[in-house]
Amino acid sequence: MFKGLIRSLVAVWLGVFVSLPAMAVQVDGLFKSERLVPDQSAEQRSAAVKDGLEEVLVRVSGHRETLQHKSVQALLQQAESYLAQFSYKVNAQSKQQPYRLNMQFDGPSLIKALSNAQLSVWGGNRPSVLTWLAIQGPNGRFIVNSENNPLLAEVFEAEAKRRGVPLVLPLLDLEDERLVSVSDIWGQFSDRISAASVRYAPDAVYSGRFYRSSSGWNAHWQLQVGSQRQVIRLQADQVRELFAKSADALAEVLAEKYAVIVSGASSGDYAFKVVGLKSVADYAKLNHYLNSLQVVGRVEVARVDETSVAYRVALKGAVSQFLSVLALDSYLEPDHSGFEGVEQSFFWRP
Repeated sequence: MFKGLIRSLVAVWLGVFVSLPAMAVQVDGLFKSERLVPDQSAEQRSAAVKDGLEEVLVRVSGHRETLQHKSVQALLQQAESYLAQFSYKVNAQSKQQPYRLNMQFDGPSLIKALSNAQLSVWGGNRPSVLTWLAIQGPNGRFIVNSENNPLLAEVFEAEAKRRGVPLVLPLLDLEDERLVSVSDIWGQFSDRISAASVRYAPDAVYSGRFYRSSSGWNAHWQLQVGSQRQVIRLQADQVRELFAKSADALAEVLAEKYAVIVSGASSGDYAFKVVGLKSVADYAKLNHYLNSLQVVGRVEVARVDETSVAYRVALKGAVSQFLSVLALDSYLEPDHSGFEGVEQSFFWRP
């Protein structure tokens, strides 16, 4: 019966819009930027557009080193040609810079330019990052969150937004206080931090401490993504700079895992099968999902039987990147009970 339904669907599923529930976090505004300017002259706008485009390119590629590439340097010399639209708003908070220039850049053209240059592209579906940060202040140590430390939280969230990272700060309610303390965060006791993080269901956990020394402000972070853990150490003269560096370091590590170097040609095929499809709607959602992935160039159905569908996908990036995207989105859960050399199976989890 299922096989018959599949046959009846093949001719029509491409024309049907299928909505997928949100997994991870869909980041909006990847191609937007804003800058404060002293006036609305073409000269000031040109400088602001170039600066804004630099921010967008770093956010979309995931890497600051993208700006050093020769093709990107040439692109930046024509920054205004990539500007889709712009507008000005009054900035009443500054007499020196009384205008805010809002810019929207041409996303498809920028993605094409990055792809043609064999540079990475990091799509809008990004991992949510729960952040536990303890700071040594003049009156002792405290954990940063939006309610207790709104100014610090705003700075950190703004820096994360600059890099397109969905940052989540803890509530620090009674449940959090029961499971984790500022001493646990300061000492980076992973078991306690992990236990307190479960309720937030994050894709990654970023835990660290800020403290001041004779050399300036210092940060010691641990980033955990799945079973992988990485230590990050940073130093800055000012605490705001340390927030910026912390967001930059976080984005760079995540981009290594999730950003894809998209080429026009296929970098290889990957075969797998999916079990757990219970209806035509499941099949349609799965096909829509696979075709929506930036790392996938082509999707082919190799075979269909009563219990599974076998696929072969032509990849525009590495297999490891494809598998990382699947793990992030959580629609396809790998079956680890198989044997080496046997076609990988996934369970469908809509």
